[in-house]
Amino acid sequence: MKLKIQSSKLKVVVSASPILFKIIIPLFLILIFEFLISPSPASAFPEVFPSPALNGPSGIIRIPSADVIPYKNFNLGSDFGAMFLPGFSSTESVVYYKMNLGTFHGVELGIVGGTDKQTKKIREGVFVNMKLSLSTGEEPYPLLLAIGVENLFSYTQTDVYMVATKYFKQGPRMTFGFMADFPENKFRPMGLCGVEIPLGQTLIFASDLMAGETIFQVNAGAKLYFTPIFALSFSGLNLLDNAQAKDTRQALIGFSWANPF
Repeated sequence: MKLKIQSSKLKVVVSASPILFKIIIPLFLILIFEFLISPSPASAFPEVFPSPALNGPSGIIRIPSADVIPYKNFNLGSDFGAMFLPGFSSTESVVYYKMNLGTFHGVELGIVGGTDKQTKKIREGVFVNMKLSLSTGEEPYPLLLAIGVENLFSYTQTDVYMVATKYFKQGPRMTFGFMADFPENKFRPMGLCGVEIPLGQTLIFASDLMAGETIFQVNAGAKLYFTPIFALSFSGLNLLDNAQAKDTRQALIGFSWANPF
């Protein structure tokens, strides 16, 4: 069962090229180099509004974090780019769109839509994401914990997770935890790990991975905050082009915006 949107069909045409992917990889290397040679790295994580991960809930690149949108606040975002077949032999345009709302204290409810993995077309509907915060830290460098479910109304893409996010005094924050999905009605567990490194107060380098017995995927990207509530993102999925990954290799450019009206 899918939750339908009562509107005309969304039609998006995105032109993409392997050049996009070849630009993003050097960008990641430049960001890492800048962080290593910086004489005075950020002493605290920037005070920015949680932005959605690619699959919808507030997170890093692909995996969710333990951050939950505050009550009566919301964010929205979209990503556009290309999906690459092995060896850059051909590309397919992809698009994602998502929105999250702080429905209660410690509860985040969201929707996500985008290109269907099988048909390669924009699907006529959205899936539901839910996240529940199990701890809220009032201290300067808290350890947050949350559980959630992604793609709630999908027969093939639903997954559940539990994650923890730790803020460090030196600036970065780390997310780690567990996720399980159900391909072909089989239980598939995997570990999650991700890190976000602030390069000043406006630029954040991020990377995460998903690893299990039959799956391995590395993702990386960067978020440039023009204001604490608006960010431009650059993302690369499955950088190692592993055949046993949850997503195919993709290069994406997107944005996230909190409380735009």
